[in-house]
Amino acid sequence: MGAYTLKEIIDIFYILAAYLAGSFPTSAIIARIKGISDLTKEGSGNLGATNVSRVMGKKFGLITLAVDAAKGFLPVFFAPILINAQYKYADFNFHRSIQCNGCLIFYSLVIIAPVIGHCYSAFIKFKGGKGVATALGVFLAVSPKAVLIAFLVFAVILYASKYVSLASIVSAFFMPFIVFYALKNIYIFAASMLIAALVIYKHVPNIKRLINGTENTIKKKR
Repeated sequence: MGAYTLKEIIDIFYILAAYLAGSFPTSAIIARIKGISDLTKEGSGNLGATNVSRVMGKKFGLITLAVDAAKGFLPVFFAPILINAQYKYADFNFHRSIQCNGCLIFYSLVIIAPVIGHCYSAFIKFKGGKGVATALGVFLAVSPKAVLIAFLVFAVILYASKYVSLASIVSAFFMPFIVFYALKNIYIFAASMLIAALVIYKHVPNIKRLINGTENTIKKKR
């Protein structure tokens, strides 16, 4: 195996930085500030914005949502700048798949990294949330159009069922197909499929409660 090129080393460090950005333990830090030593023992036990809202109020839930979304948005938003500099492009183009397989693979890994970081944070013993807010930030950087469509799906399911978890699961399931519709790129579709699978996997306890009829609605508090 040959030595890595400078470009490859930079790419690896950027992907690692994207993972570490996603690992930032927003909810755990806010909980500590509010005097809660272990958020996993409060409310639903989830390290995400929804549980923060339940335990500490909507204001802190919105702060958590915003920061967690930013963790996903920023690395993905700035990745094309690095790609443009390395590949000498004037503007990164999702449809340049044949000419630029390397940059699309790199971009796809950057898309996945923050969500993995949020779900398995290096700062809190590889625990984490369910990835919904961070995935939202990622996809907002990838395709605002896809996010708008997915948000409409989320809103319809939430209105009809009153289950945030169900709305999140359904939106995650459809998101890869919405992204593919918006961008027509197989690399981004594959990355989106991995994110959707991870988000749905992290919702397995919610799925079990939905089946058993014990899941909380937005009208209830734990």
